Amino acid sequence: MTGKRIAVGGIEHETAGLLPGETPLSVFQRRRVAADELVTRSGEANTVVDGFLHGARQRGWEVSGLLWIKGTSGPPASQETFDVMLSELLDDLEAAGPVDGVLLSLHGSFATHELDDADGAVLQAVRDRIGPDVPLMSVHDMHCNLTQAMIEPADALAVMRTYPHVDMRERALHIADLMERTLAGELQPTMGFRQLPLLWSAPRMIDAESPMSDAVSMVVETNSKPGVVSSSLGVGYQWVDSPAVGASAVVVTDGDQEQAQREADTMAEWVWERREDWVAPVLRPADALERTEKTDGYPVVLADQADNTGGGAPGDSTEVLRLFVERQLDPAVVLYVVDPEAADRAHRAGLGQVIDVSVGGHSHPSMGPPVEMRAKVMGLSDGGFVYDGPMWKGVKDSVGPAAWLKDRGVSVVVISLPQQP
Repeated sequence: MTGKRIAVGGIEHETAGLLPGETPLSVFQRRRVAADELVTRSGEANTVVDGFLHGARQRGWEVSGLLWIKGTSGPPASQETFDVMLSELLDDLEAAGPVDGVLLSLHGSFATHELDDADGAVLQAVRDRIGPDVPLMSVHDMHCNLTQAMIEPADALAVMRTYPHVDMRERALHIADLMERTLAGELQPTMGFRQLPLLWSAPRMIDAESPMSDAVSMVVETNSKPGVVSSSLGVGYQWVDSPAVGASAVVVTDGDQEQAQREADTMAEWVWERREDWVAPVLRPADALERTEKTDGYPVVLADQADNTGGGAPGDSTEVLRLFVERQLDPAVVLYVVDPEAADRAHRAGLGQVIDVSVGGHSHPSMGPPVEMRAKVMGLSDGGFVYDGPMWKGVKDSVGPAAWLKDRGVSVVVISLPQQP
């Protein structure tokens, strides 16, 4: 179907509402793609927007670029910051003129200090601008907290099914297919939605293993039923601290609202019946380290999931690093600690120099006190990189000035920005 004009863009943030302070506009600007830049992208990277671009070009659609901006997970944005971003996106939409459809990349757990549901506000604002007859569809992160305010303005939405999120592009292509069928008059999308009062433990979200793999299989099976054109399961993001926190199910059917709601209810009930499966035990670092000493496997990986910068944490917890240094483990490495002062100190000293440095523990007392190290500067970097794994593949990013420090057998990489390389 050629000759169609489709607007593509998005405003994304995973908001850790319990953190003090706010995520300033400058953090969003680090991952800002203006409307005119967006249309020149190759469409080959593993992102939702690049998937939209590829899907549009496959179909011969003309793409009208909108703002695409993404802030690193952190505290809420101010209402002013949100308004600036939304105004730019809406101005881009106005400048595009009449469009046949709109495709948006949204997280689904974005909040400001005044709005519990910023994603719903974006969708409603776009709907108000384009009117009731232009198809509006979106793709959301698996950690979305979906709301009725997101469902009502949209014709269809889909949620990622993988953790780590390696299917961003795939889900975008799926929604592009629904957009094509809707524009052709072959599909009348209608959605059913059900939210659950359920918080999902992060280790139980990994889709490569049970029980999450069983949940994904259930979602795929629902998608294969006659009349169902899309099915999604969101696991929620508990740290946003909003009334809408929780897992949710969404089903899109071809014009059958009753079936859509029935299937969404069935999916949600499947999850609820297995609610004990979504809780995972966690270990204190010392206990985890003790377990590693009893295994012959190598290497051993310890995940400090509570300090995940990809989920809004500051990234400078020191408990694991302190254990490694105190026990003089050799070899051992901590990837990574967010500490711009330590990185700057290493850069000023230079490669090969030995420095006395306090690493980590600067953001909040709960992160633990800094670890005192006498470390050799083993490597220095400006922090720029390109993702080459399946998640974000092809995307350029930066952790800011970075350094590899080594204290006896313990190495630590210190970075300046709370990114998730």
